[in-house]
Amino acid sequence: MSRQSITSSATRRKFLKFVTFGAATSIISGKLWRREVLAYCEPIPGQPEGVFKIRLSDYPALLQSWGSVRIGLNPVTGGDPFPDGDFYPILINRDDAGKFYVLDCECRHQSCVVPPFNLADGGVHCQCHGSLYWVDGSVLNGPAASPLGAYQFEFDGNNTLTIHIPCWAFQMSATVLPGGANSRIRIDFYGNTNVTYEISFRQQVGDAWARASFATTPSGPVNQTTLLGSGVDVSVYVNRATANGYYAVGMKLARV
Repeated sequence: MSRQSITSSATRRKFLKFVTFGAATSIISGKLWRREVLAYCEPIPGQPEGVFKIRLSDYPALLQSWGSVRIGLNPVTGGDPFPDGDFYPILINRDDAGKFYVLDCECRHQSCVVPPFNLADGGVHCQCHGSLYWVDGSVLNGPAASPLGAYQFEFDGNNTLTIHIPCWAFQMSATVLPGGANSRIRIDFYGNTNVTYEISFRQQVGDAWARASFATTPSGPVNQTTLLGSGVDVSVYVNRATANGYYAVGMKLARV
């Protein structure tokens, strides 16, 4: 998650499952890297990356041989072979030996979104022009000439995959508004198109994150829990519940 510490001295689609995702640190603002996410992200030295965890038990298909799940930040509208926003989904596959593969869903032929792996179809079969990939992303049949992009990940051997996505990190900032000890905090970040954002809070570093309600104007009601990005900079406003604490901005990662 992208997060900021605050102290008292700083005067269209239904998601089936989701986890909250965000970058731990970032030195590059959304506007600077946004143009890079329309294609498979290649690591760049010093580039921040998004890191998130999923529980296999939340996705029953991944508990079985040849299981496959497609998840992403942007929905993929039926009939449209491209994401409804800037981010291609990722594909998590499991082979018959229990080995996992985390792949980019952008077909390497003409950038259509590929579907999940299906053994009955012979693999990952792109509906646009017929390219066929194996469970590990390698090409079985063209016209694609290159394998699907692969992402770094770790499996804890039990129930959790930790996945690293270059270019998915983002930056936020927090400012205490004038008005005394109980003044609101303004949180600023770039809201990518059709990405759902949440605000979380914890008082101490070791505490669990809890979802925080927010307002969309400096004096408006604090009754929002999610915000849908539209490709512009956004500001949200939270009440100060304690003198010290940490706020985080998270993006919802959903099955698409």
